[in-house]
Amino acid sequence: MDVEEAIDALYGLPPGEFVAARDARAAEARRAKDATAARRIAALRRPTLAAWASNLFVRQRPDETARLLELRETLRQAHRTLNAGQLRQASCQQHR
Repeated sequence: MDVEEAIDALYGLPPGEFVAARDARAAEARRAKDATAARRIAALRRPTLAAWASNLFVRQRPDETARLLELRETLRQAHRTLNAGQLRQASCQQHR
């Protein structure tokens, strides 16, 4: 069993479906005699609604995610250097 693939699939599910699907995947790994995979999968925690929504956004809108991460870095740098012009520009971009 590819554990990383299983984890990715589980965290793509709505939170209400997570626990049952996680338990089923862990049981599947146990039946396949893959104790390490079973332990890793069974230890996964159901995501909060905010974490699930963020995950969904990242999966469905990778271009917008990249732009948000760039904006984050621009804002961080502007605050770090106290560059008023850069702060104004980044703040305008943030509001858009």
